[in-house]
Amino acid sequence: MPTESEAQPKAERIVPRYPFETRFKIRIERPEGPLETEGWARDLSESGLGAFVATPINPGESATLRIPLGHGVELVIPTKVTRILGTQYGFQFMALSAEQRDQILHAVAGKKAIAYLPTLV
Repeated sequence: MPTESEAQPKAERIVPRYPFETRFKIRIERPEGPLETEGWARDLSESGLGAFVATPINPGESATLRIPLGHGVELVIPTKVTRILGTQYGFQFMALSAEQRDQILHAVAGKKAIAYLPTLV
């Protein structure tokens, strides 16, 4: 009989998330015209951004984010909305250059990774 730890496989993130707070801009192209709004980033990783956004956005929508990293560096990244829980949104980066990856790693250098707590289904 498996032990409790063997019965529940340990889920981990592919890349760690780090605390990261800043205001950023969001642009979504819609048939009725572009939606431009802002969000408040709460975490950042090489694969995406977690944020609070007051304006409703649809799951699966493509968005371009303009994220200031400090020191005059701004990322402009195409994303897809992958998670919505109230006003909390998850944006997955769709195309990240090696330079942008390095800029993200520099922006989170020295920060402790956020512990992953998988949600129970």
